[in-house]
Amino acid sequence: MRIPRCLETDRLIIQRYTEDDLEDLHQFFNNKENTSLTDMPSHMSLEETKAFLQMLLKSYETEEPIAALAICLKEDGKVIGSCGFAAVEFSDDTQIYYVLDTEFRNNGYATEAMEKLVEYMILVLDIERICIYCHPENVASMDLARRIGMEQHGTGNVDNRDFKYFLLTREMYLNGN
Repeated sequence: MRIPRCLETDRLIIQRYTEDDLEDLHQFFNNKENTSLTDMPSHMSLEETKAFLQMLLKSYETEEPIAALAICLKEDGKVIGSCGFAAVEFSDDTQIYYVLDTEFRNNGYATEAMEKLVEYMILVLDIERICIYCHPENVASMDLARRIGMEQHGTGNVDNRDFKYFLLTREMYLNGN
């Protein structure tokens, strides 16, 4: 799968992580509010964050890269969150994910980033089905899924974790959903 080097919106740059992102990433992981409703690690030492970042950077050069991207403010390059996508093991869907630093929430950044990522996935990668799995208490993520044209298609439980499942098909996107 082709991981974009850089996607731009009016206010954001969505790009592959670089070694320069270490401090922002470390600060991000050590704010429990940032990661509480995600699968992302939290409370990492600087060395653990560095190892995690190195793993991501090395993956970009492999046949199966990890599609993890930094969400950065265009004005100063500060990393304010993370987003990406991955194949879903138990379906034909491709899952998108995002998380923003609490300081930058409720400003439309997540919607802006996800709209751009979905556009890339459908128009460049020709992906047919994009989904989001939301924690049932994560109302903001469910609202975002709806804002970008997704429809809720059920609920489920994996590894004793409940989720709400939202889907956007290529056809829905191209028809203006």
